[in-house]
Amino acid sequence: MNLLRSAIKSLQKTFRSFRFAIRGIGFVIQYENNTRIHLLASLAAIVAGMLLKLNYIEWTIIITQIVLVWSAEAFNSAIEKIVDFISPEFHPKAGAIKDIAAGAVLFIAMGAAITGLIIFGHKIWILVA
Repeated sequence: MNLLRSAIKSLQKTFRSFRFAIRGIGFVIQYENNTRIHLLASLAAIVAGMLLKLNYIEWTIIITQIVLVWSAEAFNSAIEKIVDFISPEFHPKAGAIKDIAAGAVLFIAMGAAITGLIIFGHKIWILVA
C-alpha cells in the first residue's frame, strides 16, 4: 500500500510540475512582445513544411530550430525578470546582462532563419527549376 501511495504522490508532483511549466509558457506567450513574431514564424515554417512536403530529416531540423528559438526566448524572459527583481533601478551591468540575453535570442533566431532559408530555398528551387 505504501508503494501505491508513493507512486500516486510522485505522479501528483509530476503533474504539478507540468502545470507550472505550462503556466510559464503561457506567461512568455502572453507578456513577451517578441513571442508574437516567433509564433508567426513558427506557424509559417510549419505551413511551408507541409506545403513543400519536407522529409523527416528536414522536419527534425525545422522543429529543432523552432524549439531552440522558443527556448531562448523563454530563458531571455526569465533572465530579464530576475534582473528586474534584483535591480529594479537602472544599472549599467543589469542592462548589459539583459542585452547579452537578448543578443543570444537574436543569434539563435538568425541561425534558425538561415537554416529555414537553406531548407525551404532548396525545396522551392527544385519546384521552380
